[in-house]
Amino acid sequence: MTNRPVVDFDPIFKCIPQLQGLDCNKTRITKLSGYTNQNFRLVNGVQDWVLRIPKTETNQYINRQFEAHNAEIAETLGLAPKCAWRDQNGLSLTSTLNRTRPITPNDISRESISQQLVTVMRSLHDCNKNFQGQVDLGELLVQYYRLVPASHRHLASSVYEVAQAKIEKLLVRDSRLRPSHNDLVLENILIDDSDRIWIIDWEYSSMASPYWDLATVCNALAFDRYQSSELLNIYRQKALGNDLELLIDYRYILQVLSICWMAAFTKSDIESQIQSLSRDPGFEASG
Repeated sequence: MTNRPVVDFDPIFKCIPQLQGLDCNKTRITKLSGYTNQNFRLVNGVQDWVLRIPKTETNQYINRQFEAHNAEIAETLGLAPKCAWRDQNGLSLTSTLNRTRPITPNDISRESISQQLVTVMRSLHDCNKNFQGQVDLGELLVQYYRLVPASHRHLASSVYEVAQAKIEKLLVRDSRLRPSHNDLVLENILIDDSDRIWIIDWEYSSMASPYWDLATVCNALAFDRYQSSELLNIYRQKALGNDLELLIDYRYILQVLSICWMAAFTKSDIESQIQSLSRDPGFEASG
């Protein structure tokens, strides 16, 4: 087949029960997007799967046992597709969600879709289930900063120090922990033809503050301060309150984490991201 990804699929097919006996050379294999994994769609006329092959280095930072436990809860809640098979190292096979695509800012501009996205987040946060894992933001920030190549670390030092100061104040202001996805970038939020929203890739899920998911969505959509406030108003709960400044602080911290991760694992231009964050730490500007 032409344009086949450069991966040896034969041993992978042999180790996954659902793929055993199938000829990988007679399967249409399409590479999908992904930063921390290699993702492929497998179609052979009968089966239609998504195969995830984790990058080896990511297992240093991801607890696959926690991921499996949390993803299974998400499946029972109807928020995530059914995983047909997974191993302890993160290799997994999931049924393809047909007629779905990543959500876009244009989708979110529709009130019905933004309301549904908030409903999905609240159904997760309020499910009264216990996710495995709890992230220490301070420790995570240090860990990610150390991943930044030495040649680039000086670029991130200023925003890193600001993020550290913000984290020190967080526990005083926000100690609620709920089941959370923790990586609600647009690529992980799918919408189908009937406008139903699905959440995929539960690698970073844990017990965390609901503000984490809200902040990730705001960052992914490049919301300004007003738009962040509007999202928070839609989400508003008595138990959560409506602390816009806390949301803004989470947005800043998570943006710094993202900058460090991108510097470590991609060729992303972190200098421009750092400059943008330094110019507008309160996310006042739109875009």
